[in-house]
Amino acid sequence: MHTHDHGPCGCTHATPHAPGHSHDHAGCGHDHSHHHGERGARLVFWLTVVTMAAEILAGWSFGSMALLADGWHMAGHAGAMAVAWFAYVFARRHADNPDFVFGSGKVNALAGFASSIGLGLAALFMGVESLVRLFSPVRIDFTEATVVAALGLAVNVASAWLLRDEDHSHAHDHNLKAAYFHVMADALTSVLAIAALLGGRYAGWVWLDPLMGVVGAVVVGRWAWGLLVQTSRTLLDHSAAPELVAELRRKVESCGANVRELSVWQVGPKRLAAQLTLEDAAPRPPEHYKALLDGVDGLASVLVEVHPCPCPMEQEG
Repeated sequence: MHTHDHGPCGCTHATPHAPGHSHDHAGCGHDHSHHHGERGARLVFWLTVVTMAAEILAGWSFGSMALLADGWHMAGHAGAMAVAWFAYVFARRHADNPDFVFGSGKVNALAGFASSIGLGLAALFMGVESLVRLFSPVRIDFTEATVVAALGLAVNVASAWLLRDEDHSHAHDHNLKAAYFHVMADALTSVLAIAALLGGRYAGWVWLDPLMGVVGAVVVGRWAWGLLVQTSRTLLDHSAAPELVAELRRKVESCGANVRELSVWQVGPKRLAAQLTLEDAAPRPPEHYKALLDGVDGLASVLVEVHPCPCPMEQEG
């Protein structure tokens, strides 16, 4: 509990800047996934806008709830792709902006958070509208609607390929992961729409069209919730995995120091920040302890506070 009181005794060494080696670890992979995500989001946005317009018009014209839900679903995702595209451009343009203490990487998680909310609203709309159609069926032109749904599925497959997980980018890039989930949700609704339309055409199961809309809404809603939880952890500076924190503690204490306080959290895609307070019987410069963290992937910023052991102020107390 005395950790924050040590500063005034004059025995603290603190360095708020990031170690040079850490930037090397994070930079290459981050730039690669960033350019891949920005390019994919841009292309998928235009593909989604065109397909969205076609499916909404066809859904109203041919009376298919499954196809209409897919079209409106894609409309929400077109907005999500626009948000994702903006996030990549913003992060790139402000990468070296000193106003952002830990860089602009969190705009990525913010975009993913906003997309998860949009995805949840799309799921809610799909569920409500499908239930209405389930109890109040309308006439459906199955052949025409099936052709449009098949075209929508082809676009979704192409979009998923553009946003594919290169080098496990989705594990760190919440913006790219959100965009990919939106596309996969679109692909799911397209598959369900095709299945419902074929069932209605060949088996007379007209109720299958709105029922598939309900099923799609439930699955998409679950995806939205998972993404919401994951991105909110980053935005709220949730602590990194306990295994990683324990690894950093072992590395620092390998030189005989005693780590009193250690915090590690994510500040962007593949970028971590760490703050530690330690005691050492023979205190060395903070750079010495930072060097012990060489090899920790993505560690972009480290703040080290060093105290002699025992601390003079504690002895006086």
